[in-house]
Amino acid sequence: MAQRGPLVTAVVAVGGIVGLMTANAAGGLVTAGGPAPSPTQVGATQTDQPPAAGAQAPVETTTAPPAETTTVPETTTEEPPPAAQFPAEVVFVGEAADVPLWIAVAVKGDEASAYVCDGKTVEVWLKGTAENGEIELASKDGAATLEGALEGQALAGTITVAGQPHEFTINVGAPPAGLYRGENGETTVGWMVMPNGKVIGVARTPNGNVPAPALDPARGGVTFQGEFMPAEPVTGTTTFG
Repeated sequence: MAQRGPLVTAVVAVGGIVGLMTANAAGGLVTAGGPAPSPTQVGATQTDQPPAAGAQAPVETTTAPPAETTTVPETTTEEPPPAAQFPAEVVFVGEAADVPLWIAVAVKGDEASAYVCDGKTVEVWLKGTAENGEIELASKDGAATLEGALEGQALAGTITVAGQPHEFTINVGAPPAGLYRGENGETTVGWMVMPNGKVIGVARTPNGNVPAPALDPARGGVTFQGEFMPAEPVTGTTTFG
């Protein structure tokens, strides 16, 4: 057999070096007697690496449901009912609750006039105001007072005469019921005509007080002490001398 020459030996040596370099470029140094490393072991991906020391796991957050709100009902302030008002013009007539004392109150606008008597000798005229369903009256000398207020269609209150208070509730007296007054010289007469036609009054004369003569409103007056005396309806604006 012919012997290899020096040129063949050099070619084989160069081929081995090239193979070794190729193996190193593919992933690792080939060592004698060991298998070539697996391509999958060349490098770990980021997802395959364990978490770094000290890193915290992501905190899972939850959104709390909105808190329940309680609706507070709106409060309304009730307005007080409007005050009762007197008619533009009216007359109330009636009797006190505890004694035989008759009362008539005439109202017109914001003024009021009143007459109180027992039909024999006691009598007094009063003047005052009528506002928001209430009246306040007094006699000329202030000795008698009358206070009252509307209660439905009636007038209720207290009359004080000679220091004695007396309660009353009197009703509307539609004409010819009502309050009348007559004057003739030094004589003054007051009449109250009740809804049932009964007439109560007192005449103040120079000789003292006496029961008033009977009055027929249709006649417009009476004959008293020999003279005719006109009987004028009294309203809230009537003044007394």
